Amino acid sequence: MRVKLCLSALCCLFAVMGFIPVSTGAAYAEKEYTIKSYHYLTVDGKDVNSQAKVNNISDTDIKVTMVLPKQNKNGDWLAYGFTSREALNAFIEKDKQKLQNKVNMMGSGSCCTDFYESKNKGGQYIYWRDGFKNLPSSWNDRISSLSTASPSSSYSTTLWEHTSSQGYGKGVSFRHSDWYGKTANMASDWDNKASAIEIK
Repeated sequence: MRVKLCLSALCCLFAVMGFIPVSTGAAYAEKEYTIKSYHYLTVDGKDVNSQAKVNNISDTDIKVTMVLPKQNKNGDWLAYGFTSREALNAFIEKDKQKLQNKVNMMGSGSCCTDFYESKNKGGQYIYWRDGFKNLPSSWNDRISSLSTASPSSSYSTTLWEHTSSQGYGKGVSFRHSDWYGKTANMASDWDNKASAIEIK
């Protein structure tokens, strides 16, 4: 009996010290943010308040999707849609002004967005602080997840499917005030598809 008590006490001590993995329950597990499908709230800043309006907007019309870290009851990620890179940039400039005071109060944080070759920040990674960058051949079509910079460092991170010389193509964007501290995993539409990155 004494031996059992001693062993039990040692196991508890090792668990507290981190030597033995302990299941902490689902309540403490990190939420899985795998970006699969979207439910657009606005397109170019205009409300999309009915399914009929959504149906009138084809996938080819929406060039850039800004994903929010929230889902509807069907599991679609809430998002803002933009029909051009210019429309996204106009939204960013207005939104930056709205967020400025709030962001200044958040203090300092990571200066760069980290891009990973595997889901959940796995494998090799690269990081980028600001501006636009066409990815080198060693990273072209290789990004599977990302962790954004702090909102006090920059506003958003966008993945582009093509390089600037190829016209950018479609983009998927993550506002740092929404995503800082979370890991965004790319699903089939964006997994290993990015050829350029942009941080503003």
